[in-house]
Amino acid sequence: MIYIVIPVHNRLGYTQDCLESLEKQVYRDFKIIVVDDGSTDGTRSFIQTKFPNVILIEGNGELWWTGATNEGIRLALKEADPESDFILTLNNDLVVSEDYLLQLIHGYEKKKPCLIGSLSVDVDDKRRVHFAGTHWNRHNAKYRPAVDIKMDLNELQENAPFIESTLLPGRGVLIPIKIFNEIGLYDQKNFPQYMADEDFSLRCRNNGHKLFVSTTAIVYSHIRSTGLSNLHERKTWKYWVDLVSSRRSPNNLKTRWNWARKHSLLPPFYFLIDYSRIIYSKLTRNL
Repeated sequence: MIYIVIPVHNRLGYTQDCLESLEKQVYRDFKIIVVDDGSTDGTRSFIQTKFPNVILIEGNGELWWTGATNEGIRLALKEADPESDFILTLNNDLVVSEDYLLQLIHGYEKKKPCLIGSLSVDVDDKRRVHFAGTHWNRHNAKYRPAVDIKMDLNELQENAPFIESTLLPGRGVLIPIKIFNEIGLYDQKNFPQYMADEDFSLRCRNNGHKLFVSTTAIVYSHIRSTGLSNLHERKTWKYWVDLVSSRRSPNNLKTRWNWARKHSLLPPFYFLIDYSRIIYSKLTRNL
């Protein structure tokens, strides 16, 4: 059984598309848990009417991504078989093909014990790969793609059916239930919105579980809808304040420091390099 945990806050149209794509799966041994964290756009009533088989958990708007995901996992743990069942973390701005779950299960059977992540492709350009694994350097805070993501999709799938990764985002990761009994849930305290997924995957890796991306398990992602990118079109003063302080920002100072403190060898040095790269990237983009 796969328990699919989807945290949502508004964006009903995305949620509808995501759930409709899951309804079409050829692999049928799954349950969907949607954690609606205080949506005001009718998400709750829509799901109850249109998708009555979906298990719905209500939040108060303060769970954020990590808390909402943890709530869904806690519910799954109450009934899941710890030896054979899985959690699949999924965001509502993703749609998947009919064989998506089947490809994840096949990938796990070939590579177990492991976590299986998804290849992320731009929903607006289905030949454009956005994520296919990453290599992260704990010394100099550098991230680089695990493979050339400019490669043609068919060529990538043929040459690299599985890509080993240092970290995995939560946008389509198949996780054996028993892992949560080994290392616990996502770190809600240090990473309420961003980086909890990467933190969790790194903890799994440090505990002996390899991380792979299956290039045949594809999530089609609304790339432009994520993170802080849509908060401001111009780099105003408010843009910079939100960049460093908003929970909606992946570059939140507290979040980046918590990561450095938890996972780097020299936290102040790592944090300085990490944030210098972020600021430089923001200042030079579109110049």
